[in-house]
Amino acid sequence: MKKTCYLLLLLLISALSSEAQRKPGLTLGLQVAQPLGEFASIYDDVPVGLAGQFVSPINRVMPIEFGIGYSWNSMGNKSQDVSVFVGTDELGDDIYEEGTLYMNSNSNRFNVVGRFRPFNGKLQPYGDVTAGIETFRTKTTINLVTDNTGYSSGNNAETQQFDLTSYYGWAAGLRIRLSTNLFLDMRFENLIGGTATYVDTDSVVINGESDIQFDTKTSKTDKYTYQLGLTFDF
Repeated sequence: MKKTCYLLLLLLISALSSEAQRKPGLTLGLQVAQPLGEFASIYDDVPVGLAGQFVSPINRVMPIEFGIGYSWNSMGNKSQDVSVFVGTDELGDDIYEEGTLYMNSNSNRFNVVGRFRPFNGKLQPYGDVTAGIETFRTKTTINLVTDNTGYSSGNNAETQQFDLTSYYGWAAGLRIRLSTNLFLDMRFENLIGGTATYVDTDSVVINGESDIQFDTKTSKTDKYTYQLGLTFDF
C-alpha cells in the first residue's frame, strides 16, 4: 500500500511538472502596499515602490522552490529651502549658504521565500510562504548652492528616525510565459507585521535654519502588497 502511495505521488509530481526543466528565476517589479487594520487607521497613505524575488528549485523537476526577496516602499517625502550655517569669516561673523533640505521616509523588507509552483508551462500559478524583517527609516539630506554654480549633493546626510520589526505571511502569484525565459509576473502578498515606530510625514516642520521637528506614530504593520513585474529564468 505504501509503495502504491509513493508511486501515485511521483506520478502526480510528474504530471504537474512539464517536460521542460525548471530553472532559477529573478523577478523585478513595481509594488504598491495597502496598510491594514491599526496600520491603516494611523498611516493614511499608499506606499509605492519596487520589489524583487530570486527563487531556485530544489532540483530540475520538483515544484518546490526556495529563495530570497527584497522590497522598497516610499512612505513620504518633503523638501524645503533653508539657510545653512557653514562657518565664520575672518571677522568672526556667521556665514550661511542657501540650500534645500530633503526629507525621505522609506520602508525596506528583506525576506526568505518558500514556493510551490506546480505547473511549468505557459501559465504558472504559485503560492509562497514568507518571513523576514522590515525597517522604517527617515533620512534628511541638505543640498547646498555653491558659488552659484549649482548644487552639491549629499551634504549632511542624517538618519532622523529608525526602527525595525519582523513579519511573516503568504503570497499568491501567476507567471505568464512571454518567451522561453521571460514571464509576466503578478503577485499578491498578505503580510502580518510586528509593531514599529515611524515618522508622521504630515507633522514634519522645517524652519529656515534647517531645524526639523516631527511626531512619530507606533502601530502594527499588517499590509497587503500588489506587485507587477517580469521574471527572468536562467
